[in-house]
Amino acid sequence: MFQEEHQQGKRRRDAGNLQVTERDVASLTWIAEQFCISFDHLRRLLGRQPKAATKEMHVLSAPATRDIILRWLQLGLIEEPHKLFSGYPPHLWLSRRGLARLDLPYSYYEPKPARIPHLYATNTIRLHLESHGLQSLWYAHRYLIRETELRPQPDAEFRTVGIPIIAVQVIERHHLFESTLHDALHELTNLAMRQQDNQDRYSRLWYFLHAETIPIFQRALSKLDQQIQNRVLLYGLDTQEVTR
Repeated sequence: MFQEEHQQGKRRRDAGNLQVTERDVASLTWIAEQFCISFDHLRRLLGRQPKAATKEMHVLSAPATRDIILRWLQLGLIEEPHKLFSGYPPHLWLSRRGLARLDLPYSYYEPKPARIPHLYATNTIRLHLESHGLQSLWYAHRYLIRETELRPQPDAEFRTVGIPIIAVQVIERHHLFESTLHDALHELTNLAMRQQDNQDRYSRLWYFLHAETIPIFQRALSKLDQQIQNRVLLYGLDTQEVTR
C-alpha cells in the first residue's frame, strides 16, 4: 500500500499536528472539480506553488509529491492512489471526509476504469490552458451540471476577460464509431445553437481530438451549417491547432 511503501520506517515529525494549507485547499478543489487526478498531473498542479525551487520548472519532484499525498492520506482527505487503467499512472480522488472538510458541493465519486482515458485527457487540456497565465477561468463539467439543468454541457467552459465564453470538448478515442460520431456532432450543434439573453452563448467551440479521429471529424464537420463550422476550432490532444 502507498503509506507502507512510502514510509518504510520513516515517521513525520509533525504527525498528529498536521494542518491543511492554502495550497492543499486550492489543489484538492481542482481535483474534486475534475473528479480525480493522476500522479504525473498532480506533480504539475503542485508545481505551480512550490515551497522551494524545483529541478523541473513548474513540476514538483516525485518524492515531494509523495510526501504531500502521504500527508493528505493522514488527514483523511483523499483515497489511497490506485492504478485503475492499463497504460495510465495511478490516480487519486477526494474521500468523503475530504469533500466534507473542504465544504465542497460534490458527491463522493470513485472513478471507473473506463472513464480514466477521458478524465486524463481533459486534465491534460486544463493544465495546458491554465499554464499560459491568461486572465481566464476554467469552469469544469462537474461544476456546470450543478449550475443548470440545461443539457448537454461541454467538458468545460473557458472564460477569458473580454472574450465570449468558449465551450471545450475532449474526444480522446482512437476510433469513432458512427453512432459516437453522430452523438458528438449532435452535441456540437446543440452547443452552437445555445443562447443566453438572446445571444449565442458560445462564440467558439474548441474540440481536442485524438490524431486518428481528426480527419473523420473534419469530414463530418464539413457537412454542417457554415455558421456552425466557423465557430469550431480543432486541436490535437497535444493542444496543437489543426488547420482546415
